[in-house]
Amino acid sequence: MTVYWLLFGYVAIMALLFPLTPERERLGAMQSLAILGFVVAYVLVATLRYQIGGDWVEYQDMYDAVRQGSLRDAVQFTDPVFGIMLWVSGKLHAGIYPVNGLCAALIAVGTVRVAQTTREPWLAILAAVPYLLIVVGMGYVRQAGAIGMIMIAIASLGRARPVTIIGELALAIGLHSTGGIVFPLFGPGLAQRRRWLALVITGLGAVAFVSILSLRIDEFEKGYIEQAYESSGATVRLLMNLLPSLVLLVRWRDFPVEGGARRVWLGFAVASILTFAALIISPSSTAVDRVGLYFAPVQLVVFGSMLDLLRVPRAGIFLVRTVMIGIAALVQMVWLVLATDAPLWVPYHAIFGLM
Repeated sequence: MTVYWLLFGYVAIMALLFPLTPERERLGAMQSLAILGFVVAYVLVATLRYQIGGDWVEYQDMYDAVRQGSLRDAVQFTDPVFGIMLWVSGKLHAGIYPVNGLCAALIAVGTVRVAQTTREPWLAILAAVPYLLIVVGMGYVRQAGAIGMIMIAIASLGRARPVTIIGELALAIGLHSTGGIVFPLFGPGLAQRRRWLALVITGLGAVAFVSILSLRIDEFEKGYIEQAYESSGATVRLLMNLLPSLVLLVRWRDFPVEGGARRVWLGFAVASILTFAALIISPSSTAVDRVGLYFAPVQLVVFGSMLDLLRVPRAGIFLVRTVMIGIAALVQMVWLVLATDAPLWVPYHAIFGLM
């Protein structure tokens, strides 16, 4: 458990002491190096883990099934991009570790990219540590990579060409096809001044998502719906999306993010509310829980923008930071100490026994 708290403590200290800057995304050389150091440390911890995470056995079985076959078999066995990653790692006899590391790098980079668009980037990163980075990044590998690419796509809005952003979303879908659920939400962000184009993109995204999902509906039904799997703590995890989403929607006028990204984040907030409502009527809390993961990044942007959303005066900044660090610490303690699945992450084991 120590390694998890070291990651948390590093970010918490930076979040408490990092000075305000009027220019977002310009952190300076020292802060950039500090963030790079965190990303490297996290990726190493996620890569070197051994039998850590809720889906460890599942991914090990996938690797074993793919490594002996052809590239075509790998692409057909699972989501194509993830299948290619497994196949290449298998041919190199490297095990599941490079795949874990690459997906961890994607979610870490996505987290940092989103954090840099907020007033308090370290608070945004801190919001991701307890669940999005530790639990999802070191457990649900395919979805971690997909979520990372989705966050990169959001951060690219307004700076990259639409074709680049669509390519990033395509990679997300290639890692886990259910990532296509966010595609329609990018319509307004990709076509800000042309409503007709926004409707076209949204419609095409919806069609693409339904088409992709239809190819895996049998697997989805057998895996989640038919067996009515219940995900322990699903209500709490979806509440973690719901509460910041409500803050964002209530205080949307003070939300500092502009342009297409603003529209996407507001869409994520609405989707988080709908996902929580779906939990009540769904026969499988696991299915809703896994879908809700795609909207978890809204926690980051709200944490990082909280001083703006609440119009916190300068005299109250230190107090608000302290309270938010306390909330994040409570979340991490609950997941690592009290959660039913905590033994799947605690104690931490590394492949080389170095941690």
